[in-house]
Amino acid sequence: MEPEVATRTSCLLVEKVSFGLGHIFNDLCAAMWFSYTLFYLQVVLTMESSTAGILLMIGQVVDSLATPVVGWAIDYTGHRRLWHLGGTIAVSVGFPLIFSLKPSTITTEVIVYYVVTITLFQTGWAIVQISHLSLIPEISRNHNHSSELTAIRYTASVCCNISVYFITLIMLKTGGDDAEESEGIGPSDFYKFKGVALIITFTGLLASMFFYCGLLGTQENEYEVIREADINDVNNLNTHDRQKHFLKSLLIYGVSLMYMASRLFTILNLIYIPLYIDERGSLVEDKARMRQTIASIPLTCYIASFLTSIVLKFRNEVCNDKITYLCGSLFGLSASIWIGVGVSTASDTELYVIAVLLGICGSSTMVASLCLTANFVKTNGYGGGRVYSMVTFTDKLISGGVVLLVQNLQCTPKTACPNFYENVLSYICGLVSVVGLASLALLEIQIRKIMRRS
Repeated sequence: MEPEVATRTSCLLVEKVSFGLGHIFNDLCAAMWFSYTLFYLQVVLTMESSTAGILLMIGQVVDSLATPVVGWAIDYTGHRRLWHLGGTIAVSVGFPLIFSLKPSTITTEVIVYYVVTITLFQTGWAIVQISHLSLIPEISRNHNHSSELTAIRYTASVCCNISVYFITLIMLKTGGDDAEESEGIGPSDFYKFKGVALIITFTGLLASMFFYCGLLGTQENEYEVIREADINDVNNLNTHDRQKHFLKSLLIYGVSLMYMASRLFTILNLIYIPLYIDERGSLVEDKARMRQTIASIPLTCYIASFLTSIVLKFRNEVCNDKITYLCGSLFGLSASIWIGVGVSTASDTELYVIAVLLGICGSSTMVASLCLTANFVKTNGYGGGRVYSMVTFTDKLISGGVVLLVQNLQCTPKTACPNFYENVLSYICGLVSVVGLASLALLEIQIRKIMRRS
């Protein structure tokens, strides 16, 4: 290999690794936020389910409102790394504070405290997410490179989730006596969750430092414009269509719905699987086993997701983004149906198989929808920040609204609905999978219409 080629290959590898590190802090926080925040507020802080749901909804609303503003600002200023740094600082302050207060009673002052810290955290999270996503079409050389960066980003996200569940599993199994373990998780576990949050913050800041160093020398304006696309029919848009504002293109709404369905399905499972296991724990005599599955089931889900993301990097043209999304959605729908039919309480084997199905679904649909979005941005020449903010806006707002709705549907007392969270994972998540399949069909119909007009 010639020295010049070797140097270019080495620089490209460093760039890819550095890019993958740029969203690790967000991914670590998101794993904790979606998997354990609602569980933490209800079970550890003994907060009312409706109040906990409102706090989670506030976080999602702040995130969704900040997203379009951040997208516009990033495209207007162009300083993506500087925005990323500002968001990282906000996340590093707001996130650990959410898990640092142990109130004796839930008062108005306590609620205000959580609203402020959650707002700071979610605003910073939105800034980091959009600035990092908008780098994909900026630094991509072609569609394969764009797809590879997306897969790397998702693989890093999966690794972060696995890490969080490993840390949580270790923390929950240490420092407690036999009596505590026999009673399950409760207020005495506050400092364990606080420890997890602090470990996440330190690790995330370290990864962000390497991200800034690794991409410091790249020149975004030297990358050539992508002219080929995995969706060849999008290239058939005429000049007039390309000059329109991206909100006037029906394709962006189809892609947004696909991304929203993928994220909502994953988020609902992240939030409600621990609560479902806790609900199921009332029928299980071995409470120590229940404590372990609180972390091991989500861990299994993300190990399956990680392996799937690796396989997706080697998919060929036969298995394009749309087919990948279709297969992933069907896996997710089958998992929801399985939960609805019923899972045996005698062992956890079925739960682990369901977790594998959910992991395959999450990885397939997320990578496919992000690849479709990156292709839409690069092929049509739109600003990445604005398009990604539009795509993620629906996900954040709707997911917060669905969680708030679910929380307010909870029976009082809870014993009146012994299978509440089982029904959430079955019926609501199943419906979301159907929405994803419907949005895929609508996108395909729209693309075929464009092909016929061209």
